[in-house]
Amino acid sequence: MLHKRNHATFLYALLAVLALCFASPAVADDGDPAVAAKAWPLIENGALLIDVRTAKEFADGHIDGALNIPYEETDTLAAAIGADKQRQVVVYCRSGHRAGLAKAALEKEGYSNIFNASGYEALKDSKP
Repeated sequence: MLHKRNHATFLYALLAVLALCFASPAVADDGDPAVAAKAWPLIENGALLIDVRTAKEFADGHIDGALNIPYEETDTLAAAIGADKQRQVVVYCRSGHRAGLAKAALEKEGYSNIFNASGYEALKDSKP
């Protein structure tokens, strides 16, 4: 009897988790437009803009004026930013994930004004 009750409880819990998974809104593949829109005032005020996607992704389209430095090249990112650890920098990728990794790596190195603008499409589409 106890075994059947545990089995039923497990099945109800599994169904609840599956329902939450399918009921949750999908995470955008191309970034968050609301976050991306907040990057434009920074960019327009002279923030260094870095696309942390691959060279091929960059070649397929990028924001004008952006440097292309893949997210895992932390030393190259730091060199591009320079010694001013307060310099305003905006990073973006396809969805915001790699930009978040780059931001975290740079913050670990002491940089404090790194803004993750999320994804390229969201950033491009939110340009004023």
